Amino acid sequence: MTSISEQIRSRPDFNYNTKVYYKKYTWRVSFYQPGWRDNNRMALQDAWYRNRKIEEYLSLHCASYKTRADTSFFVYISEPSIIPQLLDQWGEDVIEILGPVSEKHQDILLNDLQVVTRKRLWYNKYRYKISCTRYGQSEHEIFEEMQNFCLDTLESDTYKLNDTFRITSPRYQAKMKSLFANSPFNRFSFGMPYTATGSIYLVNHDDVISVHLTFKPYITTTHKVITLDEL
Repeated sequence: MTSISEQIRSRPDFNYNTKVYYKKYTWRVSFYQPGWRDNNRMALQDAWYRNRKIEEYLSLHCASYKTRADTSFFVYISEPSIIPQLLDQWGEDVIEILGPVSEKHQDILLNDLQVVTRKRLWYNKYRYKISCTRYGQSEHEIFEEMQNFCLDTLESDTYKLNDTFRITSPRYQAKMKSLFANSPFNRFSFGMPYTATGSIYLVNHDDVISVHLTFKPYITTTHKVITLDEL
C-alpha cells in the first residue's frame, strides 16, 4: 500500500525540500494568495476567509504547525498526514508542496540543521560552504584576512571564494575610488553594501576545520551538501 508521503511525492506540484523551516517543520504547503495591489477586494476577502478556515482546521487536527501570509499563504508542518485533508478542502488553491524526498532525508534534515540537500554539489564540486556576514567597512576587513589564509594554506583547486572577497579587497576599492573620483555618484560607496556575506566553498572537511579554528568568531553559518542520489 502506498504511504501518504509517497502519494504526495508523486504529485506534479511536489518539490523536494532543502531545509528545516523554523527549526522544526520539514513540509510546506503553498496556497495562492492575491497581491495586495491587485485592487480585487473580493479576491482578498475570499483569501482572508480561506486562510482563517485553514488555521481553524489546523488548530483542531494538527499538533504543531505554523502559517505565514506573504506572496503565498504558507502552511508549515512536520508530518504529511494532514496534507490530504488540506487538499480535499482547498486543493484548487495549492501552488506547491515542499517536503523531504524520503524518511531518511527527513531524519537528516532534523538531526543536523547545517545539512542541505541539493541535486548537485555547489558548482558540481564543493560539499561544504562557510559563510561570514559582516557589517560596515571596518568589519569587512576580515574578508582580506580570510582570503589570504586560503591562498597561503589551502590547495588552489580545493576551494572557491564568492565575489564578496573581490569587491571588498583594498585593491578593488582603490580602483573604484580612482574611477569615480570626479563622478557625482561617488557618494554611493563604490558598489560595496553595508552588509556583506563572504562565502568559502570547500572540497575537504579538514579544510573546514582549519578555517573554523582560525576564524570561528566571524563565521555565521557552515553547511554541508547531501546530494539527492546519496539519500
